[in-house]
Amino acid sequence: MSVTVRQRTDTKEPAWQVDIKAMPAGALKAKRYRYTAPRSITSKSGALRWGEQMRREIEAGKPPPQSREARAVVASTTAAVAAEFVKQTLANLTVKEAAALYLADSTGRGNATGTLGSKRQRLANIVAVIGDTALATCGEAEGSRVRSALRDKGLIASTINAHLRLLQSVLHRCYRLGHRTTPPPRIEGVKDRRVKTAKAYDDGTFELLVMQATTLGAKYLALVLTLGEAGLRVGELRGLEVRDLDPRGSLNVERSVDDAGEVGPPKNGEVRVVPLTPRVLAALTSMAAGRDLGSPLFAGRDGGRLTRMVARVWLEKVQRLAGLPLKGPHVLRHTCASSALAGGADAVAVQHMLGHRNLKTTLDAYLHDTGDAPARAMAALVAVRSKVEAGVTDQSRTPGHGRKPRVRSRKPK
Repeated sequence: MSVTVRQRTDTKEPAWQVDIKAMPAGALKAKRYRYTAPRSITSKSGALRWGEQMRREIEAGKPPPQSREARAVVASTTAAVAAEFVKQTLANLTVKEAAALYLADSTGRGNATGTLGSKRQRLANIVAVIGDTALATCGEAEGSRVRSALRDKGLIASTINAHLRLLQSVLHRCYRLGHRTTPPPRIEGVKDRRVKTAKAYDDGTFELLVMQATTLGAKYLALVLTLGEAGLRVGELRGLEVRDLDPRGSLNVERSVDDAGEVGPPKNGEVRVVPLTPRVLAALTSMAAGRDLGSPLFAGRDGGRLTRMVARVWLEKVQRLAGLPLKGPHVLRHTCASSALAGGADAVAVQHMLGHRNLKTTLDAYLHDTGDAPARAMAALVAVRSKVEAGVTDQSRTPGHGRKPRVRSRKPK
């Protein structure tokens, strides 16, 4: 067997081409190998010694080093195997596993604790129905199964649609993250055929609530006014401390309490200062009188922070006394925003008061009918038409109004 060496002329730096003829262990015929010696070898004798060492290793049974072409083939083969592995992994990914990935992603994106809890509960209902379904094939058929299962449980249309929107969000997010190779189809919701009621109280109904809360006691009045005229969320109300009340007429909203009792920043991290109406300031000042600055402004029987359930019970007691259907505390936040917008308040100012990150949220979710919208629209129309009519009447009473102008004829000179 032999080794021959020659200097390469097709490279910028000095390089040696080494041709080896060797008989690999177990082979019946000699094979030829061509390599380029390592760049550290700069002499012909060094290239020969390197070639002889390679020949002995090949004949001893050691696999020969791969050529550039062989390395390219191995790399492409490895990439193809990896792509096929990823493809098979995605094909085997289930909706249950995708739900876990979605929750982890939502946590990393900074979703509030309450939002995560709501998503976790709804995803549990979805996974119970289609958890074993492959994510890659999940679509309208699986959405139909979820719709039927939730309807059988007696859930209303709005709750079912919230589940379906979340399922759509999971599929879309997994597609964006590369866990699904094809865009998800649109999942149809359920038509809500119930008679829709106003999401907010009109001004007259709210004043009725204030009157009934006054008869029940200071804590009931403070709850109704703080939610209905300062626009706080229930979690933010529960997070208030005596120190947050500024006697000059404002409230520092710096924290919120979730259902698990954990204290954190307000939703979206929107720490803000909310101006107070005189009667809200008076009610909260009465609540804070003689108490430690660090104590909860709204406290339960044990002196700790008010729970969400107790806040709801307080409001329902006022609603029953007023003869109104029972609604959650969030209706008062809607009432505050709707009344302010209907009264001509600047939308951006209302956005900051509510602690919304986007103005679109304020307009889409809180600018809605309070039940008296047709009457207010008609009153506005009458006011505009009355002004126009008054202007026309005044103009008709002007001397000379309605007469044709007299044209003087000129005599030719």
